[in-house]
Amino acid sequence: MPTRRTFLQQSVTTFGTLALLPTQFLQRSLHDHNGRISLGLFFDDSDIERMRRTFTTNAAFRSLGKRLNGIDRDALRAFIQTELRYNDQLFHIIKLSDAAQALSMLYMLTGDEDAAGLAAECVREMLKFDRWDYFLEDGQHVIGIQRASSTMISVAVSADWLGDFISRDERESWLTVMSEKGCDSCFRSIYGMRYPETVIGWTRDEASTYFEHRPWDRPTDLSNRHLILDSTNLKAVPAAALAIGATAYRQHFGDSDKTRRWIEQATYSLSTFRDFFTPDGSYHEGASYANYTALNILKATSVLKRHRLADLTDIINWQGHADYAVGLSMPTDYDPYDVVNFGDNGNAKSGQAGRPKRTAVAIWIASTFRDRKAQWFGLNLGGVQDEWALIWYDDSVPVTPEPQGDQLWHSDLDWIVARTGYDPKDLTVAMRSGGPGNHEHADRNSIIVKSHGEQLVVDPYRPPYGFTDPSWMMRTTAGHSAVLVDGEGHQYHDGTEGTNASQAVAHIVRKVFRHGYCHWTSDATPAYQMVNREIVSITRSVVVLFDLSTVVVFDVVQKESQPGKIQARFFGYNHDGRIKLMAGGSQFQTVRPHAHMNGVAQSPQGVSSMVQSLPIAESESVKHPFVELTTTSDSLRPALLTVLSCAPTDSMPASASVTIEGDTYMVDVANDASSTRIVVVDSGLIPEIKIG
Repeated sequence: MPTRRTFLQQSVTTFGTLALLPTQFLQRSLHDHNGRISLGLFFDDSDIERMRRTFTTNAAFRSLGKRLNGIDRDALRAFIQTELRYNDQLFHIIKLSDAAQALSMLYMLTGDEDAAGLAAECVREMLKFDRWDYFLEDGQHVIGIQRASSTMISVAVSADWLGDFISRDERESWLTVMSEKGCDSCFRSIYGMRYPETVIGWTRDEASTYFEHRPWDRPTDLSNRHLILDSTNLKAVPAAALAIGATAYRQHFGDSDKTRRWIEQATYSLSTFRDFFTPDGSYHEGASYANYTALNILKATSVLKRHRLADLTDIINWQGHADYAVGLSMPTDYDPYDVVNFGDNGNAKSGQAGRPKRTAVAIWIASTFRDRKAQWFGLNLGGVQDEWALIWYDDSVPVTPEPQGDQLWHSDLDWIVARTGYDPKDLTVAMRSGGPGNHEHADRNSIIVKSHGEQLVVDPYRPPYGFTDPSWMMRTTAGHSAVLVDGEGHQYHDGTEGTNASQAVAHIVRKVFRHGYCHWTSDATPAYQMVNREIVSITRSVVVLFDLSTVVVFDVVQKESQPGKIQARFFGYNHDGRIKLMAGGSQFQTVRPHAHMNGVAQSPQGVSSMVQSLPIAESESVKHPFVELTTTSDSLRPALLTVLSCAPTDSMPASASVTIEGDTYMVDVANDASSTRIVVVDSGLIPEIKIG
């Protein structure tokens, strides 16, 4: 591998190797903007009228107008004058960068000069920060990850969108500082990921206020951080920012060795995401991080293509990625934009609750591919609109909703979701099978159940990222609606290096979808064997009866020589303090304001149930109560069958009874309208399931 110095010398000659477009198309005039925008980074002057019309007349974008116009300018000015600290990159610099970008957009759309003046003031204050991020290499060189990236993008778009409101000299000074504090630091981070042998060592900046805000992060080991981040959102972000910043700098100062070096590195790093998104467009970090990653990639690829520098449009199956976003949607009565929150994903439960911004990626997909379903997602399931959605929105693309009715989505990640539709009242059942991923939990074979507007079986929401926090255990199998073997879950790391991937693997080994029902089986043996070699196999089979709003879960473990017990946990949603859990014997009940769920369990080894909470701070444990079912006698093949029947609060859930004869389980489920018998035969590694 080349040294850093060798690479910098060679990059000028190697820049043409990544499907770059002809050089005669590389330069865009700086003088075709008629005094409105300066660089034309993302759009032309001719696009502004369309954006203004959408901004002022399209109901879907009212939330954007409300946000931009609702910025408390007096409070922002007071913050700058009395509170701003130039070493607070965690909170203060991003407050400025977010405000500058928003106010610059507002000025461009409305001509509000007070907004423009405050946007420019925010940029000037950002430039005063000695360092734009809180990571260092060799204790002295800034590593650009998130804060340098967001600051660089904000400076670049503000320099563009403020147009003639700022002078050419001031724009030049902004972009010069941006190149030094943004481009160079982001180049350094992704170069280190590309050539890890050149990295001297990453640390957090002791001169930053970072540890003042997050003292629990001090013990985190960063020695492998450049390796861990190489396939994650925190590679996409600096790569995208570098592409945008380098293009803006190039538009103003012209082509040069350093702009070619920056753009080559950004283009290379972005192109590697071809390997990190699956062929069907899924992404291993989950719904929220997928949006963050994809949005930044799209910002960069759209700029690179627009300025004829590189066309990376095909690195991701974008229409498949829209299907991924749709597949992980889980609207409830409390949040119409909620998601299947595997891992560190999910919408805020307070503050910005119910106001996620996950629309722009789908809007871009709709505009680029005339994708009607993506347009539907962007306008209905992704949350509130933002600046990027406004830039990319094309109102000529029709909306075609995903069909309602029974369906089963199975991604290349081996994540699987069954549903009856996309309304809050519809039934949704999800399971996390598959392999490792950044920001994951020890959640193989865990399930989520939503019905009649309520989450009735949940995944914990955003456990702490710091391993020194006792609530870290929420990340383990014990904190999920999953299975423990003699009280022990499957493999997970200890958190000393962060929220990186484990080595735990599970596989969907069978799935069936028929009229009125579906079922699947996930084998998590490799994940559990890593911590308990006694386990020969462990599977969880799930049956979903769509019309009866009923879920049957069958867990079975084969042990080598030491008999034992299994436990199955079913967590409830209690962030609002409105849950009631009751349990005793082989039955339990979950009651929420709009729906309730009855549980019935049986096992050849006997079963008992109890309402419990995790041994963590009460402020957290009270949000995540659970029912634990446990087999009551030891066995080499402990098995547990659980029936979950859901209904709105003014109706009775379907009745369920379970009979066991040898290795055969017969489950009868019925309501006033219909009845079904499920037969589970546990005679091999994978149980046989018959329905009807």
